[in-house]
Amino acid sequence: MIIEGIINKIPKDEGEELIGGLIFGLFFGLIGGLIVGLIFGLIVGLIFGLIVGLIFGLIGGLIGDLIGGLGYLLSFFTFLGLASLISHHPHFLPLWLFFLMGIVLVELFFWLDTQKPKRKQSKFWFVCLKKLEALGETIFVLGIQNLGRLVINKLRIFDKWEIILKWIGYIGAGLIGLIIIIGILYLYIKLNSLKYKK
Repeated sequence: MIIEGIINKIPKDEGEELIGGLIFGLFFGLIGGLIVGLIFGLIVGLIFGLIVGLIFGLIGGLIGDLIGGLGYLLSFFTFLGLASLISHHPHFLPLWLFFLMGIVLVELFFWLDTQKPKRKQSKFWFVCLKKLEALGETIFVLGIQNLGRLVINKLRIFDKWEIILKWIGYIGAGLIGLIIIIGILYLYIKLNSLKYKK
């Protein structure tokens, strides 16, 4: 009704041109807007999606894999150490002394932990959780120590101690010689650089 009123007030020859212009503008404006909007939306969406996806995918994957790998290694070596402690108990230590050393390590790890319970968290369950964590760390340390002892015994390192000391001496002498040569070269270059100080 409003459009008909406006059209009736416009002279007939100008009305046809106006209607043609309106239809032409509406049609090509709609099509042009759709095409430009689709192209711009696709390009921006693809670029933004690729960048954000790559960044968060790489960072998330790296962090997730790192945490998972570390957790797997710690748990694997903890249980391997526990199995070695159960199957190959160190006979040079009495069993009571071994357990006493374990208890001391659990308490040491517990007291070295600086994390505090949250305000509404139960202190009893927090201490239980921290004691379990300290127990796991103790089993890990004692197990790795026991695995190291078993490897040393298996490789008979103490039987070949003279050869090992001889090679340590060779490596040490080589490192000391290398350090002396690098030090002399450093001093030589440092003294020559004094030429350019004003």
